[in-house]
Amino acid sequence: MAIPAWAAASLGLAVLGATAVMPSAPAAATAGTAVGSETSTPFAARGEGYYCFRIPSLVTTRSGALLAFAEGRVSTCSDIGHNDIVMKKSTDGGKTWGPLTVVAGANDDDAYGNPSPVVDAVTGRITVLYATSDWSQRPDGSLDRGVRSLRVAHSLDEGAVWKEGAPLGHLKPADWTWVSTGPGHGIQLGRGAHHGRLIVTGDHATKDGKSGGQLYYSDDGGLNWALGARSDVESSSAAPGELTVAETTDGGLYVNARSSARCDTNEHRLSTTSADGGASFAAPFTPVANFDTAPVFGSLLRMSAKDMGGARDRLLLSAPARLGPNTLEDRRELAVRSSYDEGRTWQTAGTVVTPGRAGYSDLTLSPTGTIGVLYENANNIPHGNVSFTSFTESRMDAAQQELRLPRTTDTGPNDYRNHAVIHGGAQLTDRGSGKAMAFDGQDDYLRIVSCSPSLRLGQGDFTVTAWFKHSATSGGLPIVWGYGMGDQVRQFWLKAEPGKNQLRAAINTGDAYAEVKTTSSYNDGNWHHVVFKRQNGQLVLSVDGGQEFTAPAKAGDITPAGEFTIHVGARPDFPNQPAGVTELFKGGLDDVRIFGRGLTAEEAGSVRNGSLDVAADQERLRLGFSTIW
Repeated sequence: MAIPAWAAASLGLAVLGATAVMPSAPAAATAGTAVGSETSTPFAARGEGYYCFRIPSLVTTRSGALLAFAEGRVSTCSDIGHNDIVMKKSTDGGKTWGPLTVVAGANDDDAYGNPSPVVDAVTGRITVLYATSDWSQRPDGSLDRGVRSLRVAHSLDEGAVWKEGAPLGHLKPADWTWVSTGPGHGIQLGRGAHHGRLIVTGDHATKDGKSGGQLYYSDDGGLNWALGARSDVESSSAAPGELTVAETTDGGLYVNARSSARCDTNEHRLSTTSADGGASFAAPFTPVANFDTAPVFGSLLRMSAKDMGGARDRLLLSAPARLGPNTLEDRRELAVRSSYDEGRTWQTAGTVVTPGRAGYSDLTLSPTGTIGVLYENANNIPHGNVSFTSFTESRMDAAQQELRLPRTTDTGPNDYRNHAVIHGGAQLTDRGSGKAMAFDGQDDYLRIVSCSPSLRLGQGDFTVTAWFKHSATSGGLPIVWGYGMGDQVRQFWLKAEPGKNQLRAAINTGDAYAEVKTTSSYNDGNWHHVVFKRQNGQLVLSVDGGQEFTAPAKAGDITPAGEFTIHVGARPDFPNQPAGVTELFKGGLDDVRIFGRGLTAEEAGSVRNGSLDVAADQERLRLGFSTIW
């Protein structure tokens, strides 16, 4: 299908090239600085008849208006339940938004979700593919999703009126149990043999336990759709889901996806390409290196292309910049990052859109080159509201900062590579002939975020050892905190409490809690060596090889069933601790080790004396703090 010259700008290519500028070097920005200073909230939680809003998608119409889509969730924020697809329109660049329109779901209580809109530059038609199912409530109150199917809606007047299209049953093969679209916007191709083709992404699961992603395409402006490329991955492997797509300058596609792997990896995104207009993937999905993020949807956008008059080939991707496996706690610090080689590599520097909690996001470009971001946010969780902000490319580049946090190495003998991410500004400091880690008590802490099986301490005995130094007189100073927090949450922790003149350590199996404490907090500004262990039905806590303080400890698994982190120098709730509470370590820590069994007193003494071969087969973590990288 030929596209007239007047439509090229609507494809987001010619205009992009005209407004593109060469990227500048990353600025020395203050941590947490946000480029999106002017925001609006088209969808606010507890408003307009909905409990919360999720799964944003955003497109720019042929006239330059913005259409923001989301799931309006009626009674809860659950994926399953009475959810509608809603839309609002802005004609002033996102400063204000018109009335809410229900695109799908107004006439029943079914679950409608994952709106994926795409604009046809020739007709101006806006097509939204989406997924739907019924649902039911079990006797225990939990919700059960029905059979999922795909549908489509069209608008020829930029969202004023929506008409439902023919059912899309042919887009769900008989062997698929789950099917979805997007989320996020689709694209229209502007190059090559498939010039004018519309592409929308999706993901699926099969009856034989596989899962993966797929592409849908239309060659008639969105009226008819076909199933194109698909990737099926065994359940034991990292599978792509929630795909996002951009056209490459050679006329192919670059596809980036959320990875299903959360644990035993720090790579939460996958990518591949297509060379035939989305009919097939050119290769299996592989991990995207050096892209710190959480398990979450991220959005691609073509910023500029040299073959369309731009100064440089540039792709953007929006996603939270906090590395971690958790789908709630780690969705924060939404940022935009760039690739200058069509997605083969991504810059570790980027621009923070919002430093707080933020989840899914979607990007669009206005005819003037302004970048718009529609994203989930809230206070204590990363979603509930759907907000919007925008900025120019030059402003985005001026606010660039390094997003990849430094690491310190796990130097243990078993190559578990449980390296720690350094937050705040914790620095190496001298300790005798070696080094230790200094914490300022303001925002310094470390996280081990790989949730490696080696760090699942389970039901067995274990030992935590560390050197510490502090001179605090009040508050709580966490040394090591494994997993989570809460009365019935599996965990272990060790901290100094100078206000109570004690060290205290605890475990929680979810059913039983036990703690042990010393009679001093050792806040004399000198280095001390602490040993905390569960052994033979007891908790044992000792310092400098002295008295062993003990308490009974019931047997039970202390490791969460799912993903987890281990914090050094902080509680897991930082930086969201309750008002008036700041529990962060201030002072020095060194040689933090975790063993998968209880050490004898003699073995603990050898660790204290610096031996590196104590219970080597059971050593799970060793942070020697010799380097930062």
